Amino acid sequence: MKYNRFLYAILACAMFFTGCDEEDGPSNIVPGGKPTLTPAEVLAKYKPIKVYAEEYVPDMKIGLGLGADIYIKDAAYKNTADMNFQIFTTGNAMKHSSVVRADGKLNFSLIDSFLGKVPQDIMIYGHNFLWHTQQNQQYLKSLIAPVMSGDGTQEERCENIITNSGFENSTDGWSGFWGKYTYAVESPGRDGSGKAIHFTLSSETEVNYDCQLFWTLDSFLEPGVTYHYEFYAKSDSGLACQFLGQNEAYGGIYKETFNTGSEWTFYSGDFTYNESDEDDIVRVGIQFGGTPGAQIWIDDFVFGRKTGGSDGAYVYKTAEEKKTILLGAMESWIRQMAEHVGDRVVAWDVINEPIADGSNGWRGIDNVFNGQDKAPVEYNGLNLNWASDHWYWGYFIGKEYAVKAFEYARKYCAPGAELFVNDYNLEISSGKLRSLIQFVEYIDKNNSTGGPLVDGIGTQMHVNTSITKEKVDEMFRVMAATGKLVRITELDVSVGTANPTTYQLDAQAKTYRMIIESYKENVPEAQQSGITVWTLSDAPAEHLYWLKDDAPNLFDANYIRKPAYKHFCDGLAGKDISEDF
Repeated sequence: MKYNRFLYAILACAMFFTGCDEEDGPSNIVPGGKPTLTPAEVLAKYKPIKVYAEEYVPDMKIGLGLGADIYIKDAAYKNTADMNFQIFTTGNAMKHSSVVRADGKLNFSLIDSFLGKVPQDIMIYGHNFLWHTQQNQQYLKSLIAPVMSGDGTQEERCENIITNSGFENSTDGWSGFWGKYTYAVESPGRDGSGKAIHFTLSSETEVNYDCQLFWTLDSFLEPGVTYHYEFYAKSDSGLACQFLGQNEAYGGIYKETFNTGSEWTFYSGDFTYNESDEDDIVRVGIQFGGTPGAQIWIDDFVFGRKTGGSDGAYVYKTAEEKKTILLGAMESWIRQMAEHVGDRVVAWDVINEPIADGSNGWRGIDNVFNGQDKAPVEYNGLNLNWASDHWYWGYFIGKEYAVKAFEYARKYCAPGAELFVNDYNLEISSGKLRSLIQFVEYIDKNNSTGGPLVDGIGTQMHVNTSITKEKVDEMFRVMAATGKLVRITELDVSVGTANPTTYQLDAQAKTYRMIIESYKENVPEAQQSGITVWTLSDAPAEHLYWLKDDAPNLFDANYIRKPAYKHFCDGLAGKDISEDF
């Protein structure tokens, strides 16, 4: 675009050269009469990336992984993305935890706002249906967790110290009414008589601690003592509530979170207070904020020393029941998401990162997990032993989870939508790549359609400048041998600093070009699905969580083209485009 060329020249000149001044550059004439352009001027003369893609690789789609929220809010970001790329992948907006609420309902507001701003000639790549992280664990756990029946008597379970458990004396003894809610004590209570307290959350609530209810203790909790708590609750929106204790400085101990249903349900738990916990716990209660407009009713809140009697009877679900429930939840999630976006999404990462590092096993199968995660324990409730947003579908469903995910995706996604498996480190781990290919083969051989379901394999390619052409070549050759579509899904090249030197920028640029050239050389044209660059620029807003304090992208923090931009375009063209200037 003409209006950008002068700005590109000036800014890039200042970035990369110490002796650049207005009297040098285009006025220098080489023998033959052709002007010598500065590197900044060369960059400014390049056309948008998608122009070269359409000219030199018309069957390949060049994409961008972006933040939907930034795209919506930042006009310069949006314009640069729209100008250069043919297909967009949202980093987080379409993931399970971003869309599925605590009650299982789907919130499409961010997706709809994003799609409403994307030009119709730019395609959308869906990312993703299933992953082992960024899943709404609270909701999924609530579907399969055992339920306490409430058998036995309260007196058998603990020495209750709360004298107004049932709110029969209104709110006497209770505190915490500074929260972002309105409340009322009303009839009937949970058993059809008496009273209960009813909260309506305001539009201001954003997090769970916005809404709290406390009972003040006569004395501090004692180390080494096991305490018991229980209460009944219901809500209109699957509201999550968590037991906690606090001291006067608002330090706290936090125990299990429960997802409430539409019917009165009994919730309980035990814990032993330890000297390592927060000191001087002076009040106990629950917190339940974070869902604007939600309603929750609470009754018969009990707390005290555990007596050693019965905790009531947990009703556990069988393995087959859990499998059936979770397959239903998976199908519902895929169906609703796929139907909502329709043919606007032309391809999907159906399963993201299914192969574990090190063992190269399937995540969730045979107790293969991620990081510190380990096998769940079901005793006096369900302890998942997983990070708070982790969910391993295969643990409860088995290998069939992968097959069913693709069956559901094929059934509900728009006709012609391409379905991918996506993973990382394939360029440096031949073992992981082999396992991923076996994963794909299993899906293709064991589904109900009688034919292949997986259209393509995605390699993320988060690399640095030390990656070698030999490793990249080998990866692409092995992937191409499957006959599947091959896509680079999340390409970036880190340099290890947010302020790279000229040498580092040059090494980064050459790495981008090498990868593109290797892809074109080793993957037949019919299998070249395309290349997606992961995030637009080096701006800190795009790197709050990913490659923080680095400069991995084609554009700098001000959306100015870097040397990598030139080499990326040259890689698509198969030549040095600037030789024609």
